[in-house]
Amino acid sequence: MTTVTVENINYKEEIRRKTSKPLMWMGIVSIIMFFGGLTSAVIVSQGGGSFLSIEMPFSFTISTFVIILSSLAFHVGLISINKGSYTIAKISVLITLLLGCLFVVTQYMGWVALYESGVYATGNQSTQESSFIYLLTALHVVHLIGGLVSLIVVLVKTMKQKYSLDNSLGMQVSITYWHFLGGLWIFLFFFLRYTIA
Repeated sequence: MTTVTVENINYKEEIRRKTSKPLMWMGIVSIIMFFGGLTSAVIVSQGGGSFLSIEMPFSFTISTFVIILSSLAFHVGLISINKGSYTIAKISVLITLLLGCLFVVTQYMGWVALYESGVYATGNQSTQESSFIYLLTALHVVHLIGGLVSLIVVLVKTMKQKYSLDNSLGMQVSITYWHFLGGLWIFLFFFLRYTIA
């Protein structure tokens, strides 16, 4: 009975090891296609010539630096795990989580700045480009919240020293997704800056 249980656990672990990264990449490709469709819609909509210029909130620039710093911090965490430096790894992952939360705050500040400057997401006063800027940034934040959840899991496991040089799959999956979110935001930032702003 015990042998069967151990075999089942080993089997499930092996399945998880084999499927985690492919599933993550499938998810990333889906997100790329999703945002590719939305950004294409922006470009097509501009063909009508009705787009007005919107000034990008400065907090969106701050968001860009914050997400880059968070990726660097997370990478330091992975390197530290591989070296067995759990103290540095814990601090790095915690900093990443805090910077991720700060990113969400700066996005909210950006939406407030847009609203206060008369740029609305919906309503009679809203324009097509203002709807797109809210939509693209809000959907990115939704995906980033998933990254924050994975960061919490990684932080807990790091504090319990569950990761090692030979067993860091969970952190590798999380860091790849986080780097992707950072790259996606940088793309969206420059896309919005040069197409809408």
